[in-house]
Amino acid sequence: MSLKTEFEDLIISIFENAPYGIISFKSIRDEKDKIIDFECLFINPKAEKIVGIPSKQMVGNSLLDTMPGNKEAGLFDLYVKVVEKRESISIKKHYEGEHFDNWFEIHASPLADGFTVSFLDISEHERTVRKAKASEVRYEQLFHESIDSIFITNNELLLLETNDAMLKTFGYEREAMRVLTFKSLFLNEEDFIRFNKEFYKNDRVEEFEAELLLSDGKTGICLINIVELSQTDDGLRLYQGIIKDITRKKMSERELIWAEKLSMTGKIARSIAHEVRNPLTNLSLALDQLKDEIPPEVTEADLYIDIIARNSKRIGNLITELLESSKPKSLKLTQTPLNEVVKDSLELIKDRLKLQGMKVLEDYDSSIPLIPLDSDQMKTALVNLFVNALEAMEPEKGILSIKTYLKEDIIFLEIADNGIGISEDNIDSLFEPFFTAKIGGMGLGLTTVQNIIKSHTGHISASSTVGEGTSFQITFSVD
Repeated sequence: MSLKTEFEDLIISIFENAPYGIISFKSIRDEKDKIIDFECLFINPKAEKIVGIPSKQMVGNSLLDTMPGNKEAGLFDLYVKVVEKRESISIKKHYEGEHFDNWFEIHASPLADGFTVSFLDISEHERTVRKAKASEVRYEQLFHESIDSIFITNNELLLLETNDAMLKTFGYEREAMRVLTFKSLFLNEEDFIRFNKEFYKNDRVEEFEAELLLSDGKTGICLINIVELSQTDDGLRLYQGIIKDITRKKMSERELIWAEKLSMTGKIARSIAHEVRNPLTNLSLALDQLKDEIPPEVTEADLYIDIIARNSKRIGNLITELLESSKPKSLKLTQTPLNEVVKDSLELIKDRLKLQGMKVLEDYDSSIPLIPLDSDQMKTALVNLFVNALEAMEPEKGILSIKTYLKEDIIFLEIADNGIGISEDNIDSLFEPFFTAKIGGMGLGLTTVQNIIKSHTGHISASSTVGEGTSFQITFSVD
């Protein structure tokens, strides 16, 4: 056997045993030398299986007779281009029918006055890729459309990517957000230090609760979760984090606790009132009887009778105050300008302000609409807050700041002083019944204030820094 014959046999053997389909064609030209079809010269077993036509029906016959669909699919024109321009071409082609759904990578190369085309079945690979892309699209959709804040960060806690919800929650543009570190979102550095320790210790963070800085200077109580997402080729770890604002949930929990405490306080108050008022009434009656029976010449008795009477009255007033602070207020609501109620309340303490040489800074938003208020009840609450502020400030140095404004259908009233402030340990207990830092106080003043505000479907909160002052924020929704 000659060397040439051995080489030809080797080539044929390679073609016939190749894992992909191979077909060779030569050009069929008309009298103007234009390619009008191709004649099949060779087809290997793999190609026979792919095209579904046996070798004896392919070899010696034209491409358009045996596989007319090539014309409609654009493959015939592609093959003409390969032959005429002597350039190889690779494409991906999807064949879909009743019993098949396959992807092929088709590579055509010029060969003499014709071409050789190879078909590689890449269906499994393509399905895997497309499935991954579909998952990626779904993930992208979940990422960007989630109502919770979602972000991608690295092991240095840089915010590499954030969704729209996070941009809205924290009030940043996307580019500005990318130059921030996660630390800058924390209100308290101590919370971030605890968070950072947990992150580096466990390589993840679960259900971490912290107060974060939200948009427009607001703060919110949030739950933070971070898990590892992937690791890049250069060893950089990526993490996905989710931040859930639970401020409303926390407020609802506090409202429920407050309602339960108020209910319990009411029960205690009614029990005390019953147990104290009966003997107090008897004491008052006995005192009146005693006044009638003491001879006129015993003048020193008047002093002691007066002391007993005044203190009996004071006890009665305290019981009334206790009962009033622990029951929902009965309101006489009328559409009222909040600014006018605040000014009228301020007028009631103006003499005390002048006497102690304190200043008042007022800033009223004239665009605030009328809201349903019981003016007398609201004045009681505001005067209570004003008096607390006066008592916390130094004479000649005190500044009482009052501001109203409207934002996103919420009316805000802020009352701030530059007094001694309230410690963190006490701020959370500020509105609880019987809690007080005043000597001789009953601890019912702010409970009453909160009761009045809540009866108006409003909300009151307090913030304070020891040595700098205290601020109360009251909000009402605009219907």
